[in-house]
Amino acid sequence: MNTIIQSLAVGFVFILAYIAEHLFPQRQELLKDDHDLKNIKVGLVNLVFSFVSGYYLQKLMGYTSIRGIGLIPFAKIPTLLSIVLQILCIDLFVYWWHRINHKIPLFWKFHKFHHEDERMNSTTAVRFHTVELFFSVIAKAVFLILMGITVTGLVAYGILFFPVVLLVHSNIRISQKADFLLRKMIISPLMHRIHHSNVVVETNSNYGSVFPFWDRMFKSYKKVTSTPIKFGL
Repeated sequence: MNTIIQSLAVGFVFILAYIAEHLFPQRQELLKDDHDLKNIKVGLVNLVFSFVSGYYLQKLMGYTSIRGIGLIPFAKIPTLLSIVLQILCIDLFVYWWHRINHKIPLFWKFHKFHHEDERMNSTTAVRFHTVELFFSVIAKAVFLILMGITVTGLVAYGILFFPVVLLVHSNIRISQKADFLLRKMIISPLMHRIHHSNVVVETNSNYGSVFPFWDRMFKSYKKVTSTPIKFGL
């Protein structure tokens, strides 16, 4: 049931972001229907994979949680504090997993498919190589189980993760002032657009997915670019 609700929520937020970027585009020239359709087709395949893998991942987590497997007893911590800590823990993992995908050639071979998009918009958020998603599910399963993350914690993280990821990939117009304010709390569109620049030093920056402080903490934060951003590789 959790997986179904998440999939429907992602679809709903995606539609909202897609409509918004067509009504208020940052860059009009990025709007192209055939480009979007290709990415959406890829995204539908990935949605099926994510639905199936997410279902079995939650089953596995429920099984291990009942048996008390995991380094941190999140289930025994007060609920609100437990959820906050789990969200931070998962987001830290996602930051480093993303960074590893840029640094290890085997992983980059598949992750670069996401970066090859020269017209970044909300559909880019679902443009991932399915092999990358397979690696990601394996790595995530190992991490979540070892850390003792609960299904509740994972679902709570997903509620934050998917809307933010769709927002930061979107072509929705946002001022620099509003963007700088937003990135004090979460990753912002202008911050993530730098990550999709075809300049290598910019591509290898701003790895965060939900919270911006990991990039500052681990010295991968880039505030602005010296030249207009050109997407792709």
